[in-house]
Amino acid sequence: MLAGKRQQHIAFVHCEMPLNALGRHFLFVYLKRPAMQPEKPPLVSIVMATYNRSNILGYAIQSALASTVQDWELIIVGDCCTDDTAEVVAAFGDARIRFVNLETNYGEQTGPNNVGVSLARGTYLAFLNHDDLWLPDHLQSSIEVLERTGADLAFGQGLVVLPVGYHMVGALADGVQPYRPWMDVPATLWIMRRELALQIGPWQPSWEVRCWPSQAWLHRVYRAGRPMLAHSRIGAILIQSGSRSNAYLERQHAEHAFWWAHMQDPLNILQAVSTLYGKVGRERLIAPLQSAITAMKALSRRLCYMLGLWPPHPGFWLKYWRKGTFLRELRRRRGLKDMSQR
Repeated sequence: MLAGKRQQHIAFVHCEMPLNALGRHFLFVYLKRPAMQPEKPPLVSIVMATYNRSNILGYAIQSALASTVQDWELIIVGDCCTDDTAEVVAAFGDARIRFVNLETNYGEQTGPNNVGVSLARGTYLAFLNHDDLWLPDHLQSSIEVLERTGADLAFGQGLVVLPVGYHMVGALADGVQPYRPWMDVPATLWIMRRELALQIGPWQPSWEVRCWPSQAWLHRVYRAGRPMLAHSRIGAILIQSGSRSNAYLERQHAEHAFWWAHMQDPLNILQAVSTLYGKVGRERLIAPLQSAITAMKALSRRLCYMLGLWPPHPGFWLKYWRKGTFLRELRRRRGLKDMSQR
């Protein structure tokens, strides 16, 4: 497994009461700081929610360690992990990495993410999903956009690796452009000023929304009129468990190992991503049917939004019209037990 020095710099934190009792929308966690914590806040706080995926967690951590920006703290929040996640994190022996393991299982990422935000100290805030991989200049490219423009949040492009094929998410045009509510922008791509997260408020629980909670939070930022900008730099490879049957149950990791091996050579990974990006782009241009389908999807999303429907995806309203249905379907697909009715 990926590991650094065998020296433990890991903070264990337990919530002693059920998470529901801490509030439906936010988890205020009051903690004593470790005695050896650096006084100077880091430039970036990275929040990573995780649950019993220790065999892929190391790849995500290593992608943060390889960042061209090194002034960061990584706050890993376990959703009551029962595997060897703590040992995997401790093996890196990096004082910038903290591990917080919740005593009660929340059942999805919004609770751990909110805890992570409450512990963050950086000027900027980023999220890294435990099954995703950052490219080395991901933080740097978006921070440069924020500092140059004064925007509150920036994001680039992400290459989504599907069980069969690939597609791009995030910014899908050259140059810098404003966020639009029909864009699909996973949290792994976000870099924001930390005060934005505090002002907008916590992520809503998944059982209160009809889509990804990350997209619901982004929409709240948009409605608040806060400037968010997209840029064309590819910043992450996303290997999402939601598109893989029984990813948790079978502890799937082969794809992460494959992509991590490619990422050991920066020229190799950039060439691989650029080649796939070009392939996706060419397919959009030369395949009339695919181009027509893509155009119709974009048009339907815009029409939904103009009609006041959120999320602006007709499929979500047909399949997940009842709030919380999306979460239950996602857990079933991942091989996790269904949650009790909230």
